[in-house]
Amino acid sequence: MNKTDALENIKETWEDSELELGEKILRISNDFSEAGLDLGATAAYIHTTESELSAFLQLGEFDDEIIEKISKVNPPTTTWTILASASDEEIEHALDALQKGNTVSNLDDEYVYNTMIEVSGPSIEKKILNLNSDMIKTACKKGTDFHLLSESERKFMTSVAGQKKRGKVLSEKQINWLISILNKLIDNGAIVHNSIDGDQKTCDAILECMER
Repeated sequence: MNKTDALENIKETWEDSELELGEKILRISNDFSEAGLDLGATAAYIHTTESELSAFLQLGEFDDEIIEKISKVNPPTTTWTILASASDEEIEHALDALQKGNTVSNLDDEYVYNTMIEVSGPSIEKKILNLNSDMIKTACKKGTDFHLLSESERKFMTSVAGQKKRGKVLSEKQINWLISILNKLIDNGAIVHNSIDGDQKTCDAILECMER
């Protein structure tokens, strides 16, 4: 299959509201892989974000039994990124929780996260999701005050704070960049256990999150 045909197939599958989620995952993952498509170009063509499409494609890496269960539960788009990074045991647990929670309207990324960490302790990447908007803003201000942030890093952290406030899920790329910035702030003394800036609670939360 050439790339043009694959893109058309993916777009048609993506927009088919009558197709079950599991079938969409299998078809789109297969077409994307076989044609060797570019993530950014494909996401733009089907009018979605790179992070959303990336998470969707990662769901296709689970075995058929789990994909079938994903299809039955039909988890909300906001949970795809978290589910995609889960182990088999974690995703099974999260999907069971989502299935049971279908009647309580709490099927969001925080709910999925909390059910997953019941199975295994949270990694640094997962702990990052617990940092709220104000904490990110504080870290950004400290990085700026200490002259540790480049302009792109400052803009990124400001954007992340806004996304967190709106309840958006960070992509894997965003999480990794945020981790590198926070490590830099810690290594250079901006975020410490004995802060004199009246922000000890935030510093402690970030240090605990980063396992420092």
